[in-house]
Amino acid sequence: MRKFLKTKALLLLLMVATAVMMVVPSIAQIVGRDKELPGWLTNTFDNRFKLGLDLQGGLHLEYSVAVDEALENKLDQIAAELEAGFKEKKGVAVDVERQGIDRLDIKFADPSQVATAEDDVMGVALTDMERVDTQDESQGVIHLKMSDQRIGEHRSHAVAQALETVRRRIDAMGIAEPNIYPKNRQIVIELPGLSDTTTEIKAARRDAEDRLRPLLQQAGASQVILADSEEDPGAFRVTLTDKVARDLLKQAFAGKMIEQTIIDERLGSGVELEILPDDPGRPAAPDTVEVKLSERSRDNILEGSSDFRRLLKVVERAAVLEMRMVDDELPFGPNNANYLQALLEGGQVHPGMGISVNKMQNYGSPKGHNVENVWAFYAKDRKTLEDFFNQLPAQWRLPASHMIAYGPDVVMLRGEPTKVWRSYIVKSRAEVTGESILAANVSPDPQTGLPGVDLKLDRLGADRFEQMSGDNIGRRMAIMLDDAVMSDPVFNDRIPGGNVRITVGETPGQSVRDTANDLVKVLKSGSLPARLVKEFEIRVGADLGKDAVESGFWAFVVGLGAVVAFMGIYYRVSGLIAVFALVLNVLLILAAMAFFQATLTLPGIAGIVLTLGMAVDANVIIYERIRELVREGYTARAAIEAGYDRAFTTILDSQLTTAIAGVVLWQYGSGPIRGFAITLLIGIATSIFTAVFCTRLFFDFQANRRGFDRVSI
Repeated sequence: MRKFLKTKALLLLLMVATAVMMVVPSIAQIVGRDKELPGWLTNTFDNRFKLGLDLQGGLHLEYSVAVDEALENKLDQIAAELEAGFKEKKGVAVDVERQGIDRLDIKFADPSQVATAEDDVMGVALTDMERVDTQDESQGVIHLKMSDQRIGEHRSHAVAQALETVRRRIDAMGIAEPNIYPKNRQIVIELPGLSDTTTEIKAARRDAEDRLRPLLQQAGASQVILADSEEDPGAFRVTLTDKVARDLLKQAFAGKMIEQTIIDERLGSGVELEILPDDPGRPAAPDTVEVKLSERSRDNILEGSSDFRRLLKVVERAAVLEMRMVDDELPFGPNNANYLQALLEGGQVHPGMGISVNKMQNYGSPKGHNVENVWAFYAKDRKTLEDFFNQLPAQWRLPASHMIAYGPDVVMLRGEPTKVWRSYIVKSRAEVTGESILAANVSPDPQTGLPGVDLKLDRLGADRFEQMSGDNIGRRMAIMLDDAVMSDPVFNDRIPGGNVRITVGETPGQSVRDTANDLVKVLKSGSLPARLVKEFEIRVGADLGKDAVESGFWAFVVGLGAVVAFMGIYYRVSGLIAVFALVLNVLLILAAMAFFQATLTLPGIAGIVLTLGMAVDANVIIYERIRELVREGYTARAAIEAGYDRAFTTILDSQLTTAIAGVVLWQYGSGPIRGFAITLLIGIATSIFTAVFCTRLFFDFQANRRGFDRVSI
């Protein structure tokens, strides 16, 4: 029981010190003091827990995915392929009609032509569908039906594809730490910290106030007093000393009013002020009137704002997937050098720009071209590269036939894989677009066994891809999603038939299979599979979040204070040991959340407060067991050892039952419920540790003293 006490104590102190250093950067970031911390601390412990939507404010959106439309689009695509296949391969004209979301009818002009429906034509459909009601085939009609299992798979795939597309779009907007997850056939988007309408409306109102004051003074107001409204961020009170406010407003904006609404460009573009009627609950004051931004004006302000209105347009638009040829051989300048090399030699790249100039390895194919003298520009962020190329003088710009593209890459910096952006010279015309991709899957290479990506293109895309690959053997192709190069494979041969295989290499910090899976996600998420229908939108203001944080903090303080008072009075010294374990328990919970970069929500704070009671419950079980043993005549040392050993099973059973409920909440809950479950599960683990190991360490030190024969409990 009392072995290695000093070692255990040292390990506990190290754990406490580490936990403190993990928690401090997160707390400092929340209160806005993180820049005051030493650099070694923030760099070493760079994981943070973050506040949820309900604590820091932000935007909550729920979209339903029109999965049945995705099924209809899939069947329409198969129908078009069938019609083209019968015409090209069999010389037979068929009419394929979609029936609902799971059936296709292939109609032949001559029933004898049904015999031409062989696997080489029907294969495009039979991977997803099967023949049914074959008795009608004698009449020249083939019925195809999609099984319920395949329908379910396509629906799940539609939601997953929409989720991945939405996530990429939001990431591209630079919004920090979004929380995006599926919920049945819905996609939930939580954007903590995103500015709400209140911020935009207040800014527009203040601008209108600044413009209104001089206009009223020009109309004869000697003193103009403006006061904000407590109820509406877009409203304010206008007090004109010794003047009738309504009359002076009519005079100042004569010819610029429609009923009680002021429409005057002098107030700002698109800004309209509505004069409100007097509030019957307030005493009449002729020199004071309340005005507010009209609803139309608010809509105009929000439409042009840089936050969620623009975000909604980006989320709901269709993505663009393109395949363009990379032209690393483009001659430029008087010496016909590589374009990027010419920029370097022409003195366009200077130190301090944040751009790294790299000469890349040659590539090519014995069957075709060998590309040499390849250059690329790297930067830590895309904007650095964009600004550089956009600000080049006209004589250093690319011709209209070419353009600069940008793509993420991973390089090794100081032995660690680091994400950067690199430049590509690509042709302006896209040879193949995402509309031509029917399917993308990961499969092993028959010869090497390494994972690769198999693409299936439609007829038009297959023809274009075959010509592009045949004309450019040995050259690179850029696969671009939303204007970002996601992959740049080399053509090793002509690729006919619309079946395309892309071989991927290993990326630092990522296996070949993971790289292939990521590429498949890119290809499949090139465009939304179906419409996103907004079901729910709520904006949580930062002020409300601040109130929630304060309420949660005081709930924690009051709860901890009550527990401290009870344990100190009822269990004396042992109670103080339990209080230390409680404080350590909370510290370990926050450290674990920082390590896993979890989100702290208001229900999560409730989970921490609940954990305090649960942790005390474990100590109470141990202490009561020790009391019973002391009453039965056990020595203090024997009572402590037996009390901890016998209480452990009871503590473990009680915590496991709570953990089962927490796992269920985490698995099937969403948003705040998951936040509560996460803190509850972490709290269960830390409370067992602190109650069984940490408190016992204190008792073991007491029992190790000479003359110890009484425990203060």
